[in-house]
Amino acid sequence: MLDSASWQADLLELFGGTFAFAAAGPRTHEDWRRDVQAVMTLHAKDPRNWGTLVFTPPTSGPTRTEEKPFADLRLDEFDRLLYPVGRESATQLLVALQGEFYQSANIQDFAQRKDRLFACAEEILFRFDHDAKYYTNAAEARDDPNADLMNPDTEWNCLSEFTTDCGLVVVSGSEVGVFWAFSED
Repeated sequence: MLDSASWQADLLELFGGTFAFAAAGPRTHEDWRRDVQAVMTLHAKDPRNWGTLVFTPPTSGPTRTEEKPFADLRLDEFDRLLYPVGRESATQLLVALQGEFYQSANIQDFAQRKDRLFACAEEILFRFDHDAKYYTNAAEARDDPNADLMNPDTEWNCLSEFTTDCGLVVVSGSEVGVFWAFSED
């Protein structure tokens, strides 16, 4: 059963060793993009009080703060930068985000950890109802919402001020979730 402790444990298992952002917020608008924007800018509080995870790489530029890793995005930019994906692709991506270049092949001890990582990803997504919608900035999904996102050979539409970033947005009828990884050269 998913609860606050298992949510936190799953987030740490998937994102604890990476520069990442993982947070959920309530659906308060008909336009889900407003709710996602509120989560990305840390203006939304987790409705279950389960907490967030924000580990961002250091930056030499003065334009960004550690707490808010995302660029200021207009709502219409979400339509251009995010692509819908199916649940299986979403699960794969949550696992792959911790690997260098967002590939599971680059996750240390992946073969031994694979089952546990997938269990964590599935449990995180279980929080959102079965009718949830999933979106990613991985260009591999642009033409195929069921793309294999375990080891995508792709480009990413950056939503942050870092060199690269990749992530997953989850939208349900009552909550939204944002799960992101960042890289800085």
